[in-house]
Amino acid sequence: MTPVSDARAHNMNTLREVAQAFNGQDHDRALALLESLDADSVDGLPTSGHVAEVAVQSLDAWYSKDGMRNGNVRIIQRDVPRSVRKLTPDLEALARKGRAHRSIDSLLRRNPQHLVAGAGAYMVSATVAALADQRDATFESVLDELLPEQQVSEPVPAPTPVAKPAKTSATETTVATSQQHATATETNDETTSSADRYTAIVETRFMAGVKELQHWVGESHPVTGTGLPKRADIKNVAATIGITAEGVAKKQDPEPAPASDTDLSIAAQPQPTRYVQSAQAIPEVMAFLAALQECGVIEVGSTKVQPGAGAQDFGFENVDQLDAAEQLVATYVRETLTYATQGDAAAQTAKFVLDAAASDTPAVADDAEILVPRLRQLEAMELIDIVDGVVRIPAPLAAAVRSGVEQASQHTV
Repeated sequence: MTPVSDARAHNMNTLREVAQAFNGQDHDRALALLESLDADSVDGLPTSGHVAEVAVQSLDAWYSKDGMRNGNVRIIQRDVPRSVRKLTPDLEALARKGRAHRSIDSLLRRNPQHLVAGAGAYMVSATVAALADQRDATFESVLDELLPEQQVSEPVPAPTPVAKPAKTSATETTVATSQQHATATETNDETTSSADRYTAIVETRFMAGVKELQHWVGESHPVTGTGLPKRADIKNVAATIGITAEGVAKKQDPEPAPASDTDLSIAAQPQPTRYVQSAQAIPEVMAFLAALQECGVIEVGSTKVQPGAGAQDFGFENVDQLDAAEQLVATYVRETLTYATQGDAAAQTAKFVLDAAASDTPAVADDAEILVPRLRQLEAMELIDIVDGVVRIPAPLAAAVRSGVEQASQHTV
C-alpha cells in the first residue's frame, strides 16, 4: 500500500464510509455524513471538498485502467439521490475522458461542496458495484482493492451525521399536504421563484435521463436506417428513462403488466423486462426521443444520431436556461401522453390530470379511458406524483408540466 499523509488518509476513509452507505441504500446517512464535514480543514479533519477531490481522482484512475472508459461497464443511474442527481451524469462523462479531477475546481465553485462530494462518493460506490458485478466479486472486496482503508497515526473522531427532524405522523402529513395543495395550484406560478423552478427540473429523474442520453450519443452514435436505436442499444437507451428492456431477434410474448398499470390506487410496482425487436415497440422511449429531437437536443439522421443545434441550451448550468428546460419538459409530457395513442385516450388522460390538479378531492379514473402506464412513466420521471390514486403536479414543476398536459388535452387522432 502506498503511504499517504494522515490528512489524505482521513479523507479516503471518509469516502469509503460514505460509499458503503450509498451501496447499502442508506442514502440519508451518506448525505448526512457529508453535511457534517466542515468546508475548511481543521486539525486534519476531513472536508467535503477534499473528499470530493479524492473521489474524482479515484474515478479518473479507475476509468483509465479498469475497462470503464470503453463502455464495457456502464453506470445506470436509476436510483441516484435527488440532491446529487444533476452532477452524477457529468462526473461519469468527465471520468470517461480522464478529466473529472481537472474539472473539480469548476464543480466546487458552482455547487455546494457536500453535494459535489456526494455525487463523487455515489459514483465511487456505483463504479465499485459495477466492477464487482462484472467480476462476480463482492462490493467490499473490490472496494478494498481500489480504495483500501488507510492507517492513520492519530485517528480523528468519525463525522457525526446531522440529526434529522422527527418524523410527523401520517395524519399530520396528510393534513399538511392537503393544506399545501389548496394554495399551490392557485399561486405556484406567481410565488415559485425562477430559481426554484429551475432547481426542481434539473433534479428530476427525467433530466438525469436527458443527460445520460446525451452522454450515450457523445459526438455521434450509429442508428438504424430508419433513425432508431440499434437492437444492441435498446437496453442502454431505455435505461436512461428507467425502463428495463432488451433488444431481441425473435418476437416474444410480453410479460404481464403489474396491477399498478391498470389501477392508480395501487402504488407503482416494478415493471417486467420488455423484450422487443425494435425501439418502436416501447412508446415511452419513442416519446422521449421525439421530444429531444423536437427541442433540438439531438439530431437524428439515416445513419447516426448526434447533438442537435440546440444541444448547448441543455447544459442546465444556470437559471437562465429555465425557458429551455421548461419547454423540454412540456414537450416530453405531451409526447408521453400522445405518442402512438388511439382515439381520444390521450385527451381524456390529459383532462383527467388537469381536473385532478385543480381539485382537493381524488378524481376517479376510468381505466378504459385513462392511459395509466403513461401516467406511471411521468411519475417515474418525477414530473407528477400519484398517491392513493390522486394525481398531483409538484408546484415548482407546474408551469412546465401543465403546459404539456394542456397540449395533450387537444390531441385527437
